[in-house]
Amino acid sequence: FRNPVTIPLNGREVRRVGTEMGKFYKECATSEEVAAEGDKSTDPESQSPRRRRPSIQKRDIKNVAKSFVPILGWLPSYNIKENLHGDLIAGLTVGIMHVPQGMAYASLAAVPPIVGLYSSFFSSSFYMFFGTSRHISIGCFAVASMMVGAVQMSLLPAADSINNATDVVGPLGDVTSLELTSALTLAVGIVQFVMALSRLGFITAYLSDPLVSGFTTGAAVHVFMSQVNKVFGVKMPRHSGMGMIIYMVKDIIKEIPNTNLMALAISVFGIVFLSIGRDFVNPYVKRYSKIPVPLELILVILGTVFSVLMNLKEDYHIKIVDVIPRGFPSPSPPRVSLILHLLPDAIPIAIVCYIFIISMAKLFAKKHKYRIDSAQEMYACSFFSLLSSFFPVYPVGASLSRSAVCELSGAKTLLYTVFSSALLLTVILFLGPLLEPLPMCILACIVIVSLKSLFLQVKELPRLWKISKHDFAVWTIACLATVLCNVTQGLIIAVAFAIITVVLREQWPSFADVPHTAVGSSQKIPEFAKVLKFDAPLHFANATRFIDVLQGTFNDESLPSEKVVIVDCSAISYIDSMGVDALKETHADAKRAGVSLYFAGFNDSTIQMLDNIDFFTTVPLSAFQSTVSEAANQTIVN
Repeated sequence: FRNPVTIPLNGREVRRVGTEMGKFYKECATSEEVAAEGDKSTDPESQSPRRRRPSIQKRDIKNVAKSFVPILGWLPSYNIKENLHGDLIAGLTVGIMHVPQGMAYASLAAVPPIVGLYSSFFSSSFYMFFGTSRHISIGCFAVASMMVGAVQMSLLPAADSINNATDVVGPLGDVTSLELTSALTLAVGIVQFVMALSRLGFITAYLSDPLVSGFTTGAAVHVFMSQVNKVFGVKMPRHSGMGMIIYMVKDIIKEIPNTNLMALAISVFGIVFLSIGRDFVNPYVKRYSKIPVPLELILVILGTVFSVLMNLKEDYHIKIVDVIPRGFPSPSPPRVSLILHLLPDAIPIAIVCYIFIISMAKLFAKKHKYRIDSAQEMYACSFFSLLSSFFPVYPVGASLSRSAVCELSGAKTLLYTVFSSALLLTVILFLGPLLEPLPMCILACIVIVSLKSLFLQVKELPRLWKISKHDFAVWTIACLATVLCNVTQGLIIAVAFAIITVVLREQWPSFADVPHTAVGSSQKIPEFAKVLKFDAPLHFANATRFIDVLQGTFNDESLPSEKVVIVDCSAISYIDSMGVDALKETHADAKRAGVSLYFAGFNDSTIQMLDNIDFFTTVPLSAFQSTVSEAANQTIVN
């Protein structure tokens, strides 16, 4: 549409000039309305001028409903023959993993084990209606559980038992542990909903892979230290704030003489059992079956049976799960009055939960070639948090281990959640009390072994050092800050440092000599020409550096007598007002120093912007060339 055209449309001719596409579409819409009005005058069934409008509105309502509740789109077209078998196997496999992991991670959040099952059941069930990823497993995971535990520790300092659901007086007054976690879940849902409405999902872009990797490795240290006392069967005082890990290590060393040898023996067996199973048994089984051996569930069953046979609680003073209520929990509204107090903790938890969900969702979507909606995933996170908060739960996200098993087990759609939730519901309603004799050290073993993949992330450091020193620094600071402070403070420090590194990279970009051999074999550069490359947009933060480096180059005695300087500007994606002034100033400085200065590689939009402000009345257009080679040819001609 760059040239004037005439387009016939429903008996009318619409003249189209230039590139004003909006006017053209408006003409089309107007023409269609006129044609529709003409049809109404001749069609006996269209006497009412509003007869056709409701069908359009219904269609729009259906589309909006499907976008917010995606299950309305895929469930009616569900292919039972192709998908049911994979969803059934994956659902039962994931459900089996949910039981021991939910109970184990609940101990990290300082809530009774049954709350971990509730949290996994409600969140995954609600996500099935609102989510767009077919393979991620929503439920308890270590990092979020640890962050919730830190909140409990700071706000309920007197709660010394995970089975303590009685009133505890803390900074918030008379509040129970479960009231606190339900209110925290509501606050997390509100934060995620506001982020979804405001389209603030882009915030997660500031949490780069090195940052998340370093942060989760540091968080794994906290998780590990919180389980060590259960392995040794000793009690430890609770710590919070900066340096808490150091105090915990000190306490563990002090308590070593009081080790419960039976608890230590059970823990060693559990860790060895899970490690051998994960590293040797499951890889072997994988050759013949997609379904892995449910190692955690087997260990839970063995531990429960052994506890009953040996009467571990009475004879060996082993701490056990003890009380698991049977039946479905009654819904009750969360304490809204706590939300304002919990918002500072809810914001980082909401972001972390969303990051784990969206990162794994994108991974599996790319692998299986289907599309996910990042905005809808944020809404899904908020909806399952808001709805779950009416039950005794705590904030959850996506588990890497369960999601990987779900995908490997052959899940095709989110219908697998029906089968995993059904298995969870069976345990909640009927089988829960059977797990009451389970030693807590067994749950600690499950948590500790699951941390192996997080600790192995330290292997990324040599690679990051070779690729980017900034990324290496971000990983290191994120890990150390999380280890030396608590999890929430570590995340805040890590994000702040990552943003600072971005600012520093923009303020002090690379601006150095480019060897002629590095310019390209097709571009022949004269030996007397000095080529420099500016590796960043030119703006207020780095304009001074741009000027200083070029002034230093102009006054450099080693500059060849021809005094030709070519600046490779191909990496300059945009220029602000101070950048424009920097170009003018450097050109004037070059002229005074008797140096021929050329700018090569500016994109078309930048050249157009400079032309619009009459820049070339000050600096000649001949000083701007499309490539370094053309700039070199210009120097030869001159």
